[in-house]
Amino acid sequence: MTPRQKEVFMIIDAFWRDYGYGPSIDEILMMTGTTGRGNVQRIIKRLCELGHCVRLPHLARTVRPKGVRIRS
Repeated sequence: MTPRQKEVFMIIDAFWRDYGYGPSIDEILMMTGTTGRGNVQRIIKRLCELGHCVRLPHLARTVRPKGVRIRS
């Protein structure tokens, strides 16, 4: 895991603990200070491919750390 991937993963994990749902791309952009939504999207996709995160297709804010259950 690269340092940037770790930073995004920690943001997603903390957001889930605080609010019970995943952060939006724009919220991750603000928290990391990066520019470009595509960069964050690519990092999230790679985290899901590596198995650190899980995402439900076609739904917003569903990216979550592995092992966290999504509320109904």
